[in-house]
Amino acid sequence: MLRRLLLAALAPLALAGCVSSSDIDGLRAQLAEVQRQVLQLQMQTSSKEEVANLQQNLKTQTEQLLQAEADRRADFGNLSSQISALQGQLEDTNYRLSQLSQQIASTNQDLKAVRSATSPGLPQPPGIAPVSDPETLYQTAYSDYLRGNYDLALLGFRQYLESFPETDLADNASYWIGECYYRQQKYADAIAEYDKVLSQWPRSDKTASAQLKRGYAQIELGRKDEGVRQLQGVVRDFPNSDEANLARQRLQSLGVASGARRQ
Repeated sequence: MLRRLLLAALAPLALAGCVSSSDIDGLRAQLAEVQRQVLQLQMQTSSKEEVANLQQNLKTQTEQLLQAEADRRADFGNLSSQISALQGQLEDTNYRLSQLSQQIASTNQDLKAVRSATSPGLPQPPGIAPVSDPETLYQTAYSDYLRGNYDLALLGFRQYLESFPETDLADNASYWIGECYYRQQKYADAIAEYDKVLSQWPRSDKTASAQLKRGYAQIELGRKDEGVRQLQGVVRDFPNSDEANLARQRLQSLGVASGARRQ
């Protein structure tokens, strides 16, 4: 740009063939004007670049701010959904506990009535009075188990098996007998009862639990290898069950792979 302006200023002098003092002064004035214009142009160009850079920075920061706001809203939405789901689970759990409490209270009332009817005016001896209703007898024994009255629960579940061996809850009663022994740390007796569940009711809904607790009991007795094989069998035979998850956790605590084959 500067070169073009200088050429434009010198062109008339070149054509004239001579240069006077006034011409030189005029040329200096034109040159000064050209320099001023060039400096102004440079300042304007620099200003435009700075403005462009500022605009680009502003755009980038705005986009980042909008993205951060969108992420925050998404996280808040996910958190709200999780809280709602947990509230729903808590309400369901409270409802189930309420139903169970009512059932236990009703069962206790039925048991008191039965005991009063069978031995009116006499002290009730330890144990479970004979009843004709299998559901009442089972729920009473289970209520005793939940309260930690394992001896009473054992009596109730054994009486249930003696009185109603062909019912749908017979396998459950046998399993809970094993659990009573396990809670009392009578692990050999517990294993014998779990074996009964596994042999007499191989398709029971308590099969996985009986196999899991049999493995636990073997480990408690110091028979680690046998217990490990039992737990690995639970993982293999019931891979998607809660019992399989518990077996994996116990095997992991023992430093044993859950996928190993039974020997």
